[in-house]
This record gives sequence, structure tokens and C-alpha cells, in this order.
Amino acid sequence: MTALAGAAGHSADPSGGLAAAHTGGWLTAAGRRIAAGNEPGNLDGLFTRHVLEGTHVTGLDWDVSPLSTQWLDDNHERLAHAPVLAALGYGLALPAAAGQGQATARAALADGLPRLMARDPFRDRLTFISSSRQVLGIALAAQVMADQLPVFGDWLADILQDTRLQLAGRFQELLYQHVRTMLGSEVAPVECRPTDDAAVLALAHWMAARGTARLPGSADEQRALQQRIVSEALHTDPAQLTIPEAAVLYRAVTAVLDASIDQMVLSRSHLGAALRRFEAAMRRWRSDGDDLTSPIRWPITSEREIQDILWLVLRSMFDDVVDEETLPKVGHSTYRADFGLPRLGVLIEVKYARSRGDFKKIEKEVMEDSVAYLRGTSTYKEIVVFIYDESASVQEHDITAAALHGLDTVSDVIIVSRPSQVALPDSRSARSLAGFGLDRAIGLADDLAVHQEAPGGDQGTGARGQRT
Repeated sequence: MTALAGAAGHSADPSGGLAAAHTGGWLTAAGRRIAAGNEPGNLDGLFTRHVLEGTHVTGLDWDVSPLSTQWLDDNHERLAHAPVLAALGYGLALPAAAGQGQATARAALADGLPRLMARDPFRDRLTFISSSRQVLGIALAAQVMADQLPVFGDWLADILQDTRLQLAGRFQELLYQHVRTMLGSEVAPVECRPTDDAAVLALAHWMAARGTARLPGSADEQRALQQRIVSEALHTDPAQLTIPEAAVLYRAVTAVLDASIDQMVLSRSHLGAALRRFEAAMRRWRSDGDDLTSPIRWPITSEREIQDILWLVLRSMFDDVVDEETLPKVGHSTYRADFGLPRLGVLIEVKYARSRGDFKKIEKEVMEDSVAYLRGTSTYKEIVVFIYDESASVQEHDITAAALHGLDTVSDVIIVSRPSQVALPDSRSARSLAGFGLDRAIGLADDLAVHQEAPGGDQGTGARGQRT
């Protein structure tokens, strides 16, 4: 998208500077619209502060908290009214909520929420149930007071499912879906319709980020949705938006821009560099000796543990990492790669070698799967293979790496060895004795004896693979 390329500073595009200026100008105007609600207890401002948690708005210092002594004193006679209860819910959900104001607010909620339950929320269109800002604030109050007033959250969830509820539009419909999920409903897909405006799409994007909805479709379709949000947002006049609409759009545009810049900065070379640091990073992996009172040992016994570790690495770098990416069916077979990075077009396949003999098997598996992995998908173009060698059979590494590098579909191969402080799984010896025969058991015992020499020794010394 031109706007994204320009914002990221691609000077090769002659329109890039104009696009960047237009995007920056829109964000400035949206920031001014948001700032109009930045005053203590303002429900627009409180809604916006909640939605923009973690998003910086240039030139804006938040001042929306209703927990100050001054605000509570000014609204003392109204503490049981729904708008004030909603404001207190937002206020108590703020990260810095503490002090005397918090105690006063909680006492007001303990008194006011049961009174709210006693009223008919459907008696007219002026009750709190018709106001999205109030409903979200009161749902936050329900969460804060869940231990003290557990029935209130159930009551609120019930009325949000009542057939008498009349919704004002799609924005309210999606926001109430978000609130129902907050209160315990299952996370459901959020439908993005062709007729939805940019604010509705931005709200769906926020809900997905908060974990209260799932965006349907493939990675390509979700990227298209992000492009649609930014494109339509930049064609709106922020001054004509409501403050909540400006807030969700501001958050979506900055999130998409940040992700686009990350994509331009983070390339496959960065991915390879990070994965090659695996061995050095494992220096802090806990495998304490028996000399400690409460030793901590994090065992590594299978491919699953390696996948867990790599997830931490990948998710720290890439927002779009897909865990167990399901690929298009080929013939009668369905394939699933361990990880996908759709913006880079890279699949990551993780393998676990328990002995030197496993390398031959891994080569065969990758050669067979690599063709099927990339067939029928336009999202992924190449495969990175990551192999964890429990046996530290380093003499096999170059042979396997060369074999896999010879495949057109494989762009990189990273092979790492088990750190010396991580012991071989205790069960490995028992399984081997049961199935390998006496001569192989003797060889395995010899390997184990070498592996378990003094801690801190060179992990390459005597780290022979199991005899096959």
C-alpha cells in the first residue's frame, strides 16, 4: 500500500513522501479529535484511554481518571448513576488506579451496582444499555468487583443476550460481542462485511488483538483487511468521527504502520541470525545439580520442547508468527508446518535428532515434505529447517546441511547441539535397553557415561551419537 510504503520512508517511490505526509497529517488530526475527550470522568475519553492502552498519541498527556478527590467530591450525589458507575469502572481498570480514590470508587460500585440490577434496563432508550461507552465501563466494573459481586457479571451478560436489546449499528454490535466475551462467553469469529465502515473494521482489529474475537480468513485476507482499514481511514475526516471511532481507527492505523515498518526492518537474514544464537542463548537454561536445596531442571526430551522455545524467540520478533500453520491439502494428505511467517513468506520446520542415525531420516522427511508444503500456497515461498541434535553428533551436521541446502525449497538450515548442562532424558536408556539388544545397550551406556562426566565440560568431548 502506498501509504504504508511512504510512511516507512521508501524514497524510491516518488509518491512516498506525499503518502507519509498525508498519513502523518491524518494521525495528527485524529489525535486532536481524541484529545477533545481528555478530561476527568469523560466517558469518551475513558473509552479512548482504554482502547489506546499501549498506543502513544503524540502530544497527549492523559487526564481522564475519575479517581481524584476533586472529581469524586464533585460527583458525590451521582455515584449511584449508571454513567458515573461506568466512569468508575474505567478508572479502576487504569494501570495506575490506587490510593484513597480507589477505595471510594470500590465502595461506590459495591453500593451502586446492586441498585442498577434492580432497575429495568429496557424501560426506554435512555438507560445505560443503549450506550456503548457505559456498557463497556460497567463491564469493567463487573470485572473489578467480581469477587465481591459475582452475580452482577452474570446479570449483565444475560441482558446483553436479551431479545429486547436494540442495537444502534454494527459498531455497537461488535462492541457488545467484545463485552460478552469479557464476561465469559466463548471467543467467536468476528464477521467483517463489505458494507462495514473503517471504524467497525478497526474495532474488529482491536478485538482480535485483545483476544475477544477471531479474524477469519487466511493470512493474505487478514493483510487485505489491514490495508482496507488504513486506506479507508485515510479517506475520512477525523473531525467528523465520534471520539470512540477516532480512537479505534488511530490504534489500527498505528498498529498496521508499526507492523509494516517491522516487516521492512526484519528480514529472513534476521530470522537466521536469531535462530543461530540458540546455542549461546541456552547458557541460561536451568538444569541445576543435586547440590542445591531446590534444584530446577527444565528437561528437553522431544521436538515439542524445542518448538516451545522457538515460539518464545519468534513471537518476540514477529507479530504475525503462526503456530502450526495448516497448508493446502495435497491429494489425500494434509500438511502442517511447525511455524509460518506469512509476511516473510517463510515456513519453519523443526526436527529433533536423538542419534546420528536420525539425520538420514530427517533428510528424507524434509525432501518429501518440502515440495508438498509449498504447493498450492501463494503465501509461503521458502522453508527454513531447524534441527536440534540431542546426541551432539556434530560430524553429521555439515553433511545434512549440504543435502538440504541443495533443495530449491529450502533457503536455510540451522543445526544446534544439546547444551552440555542439559542431561539426556532419563527414559532414553530404559527404552533403548528394551529394544536395542545387549550390544547396543552396552554402546548406549558407554555414551551416557561420557555425556554425564563432570558438569561444565566441553559438550563436544565424547558426545558420540548412539550406535546404530
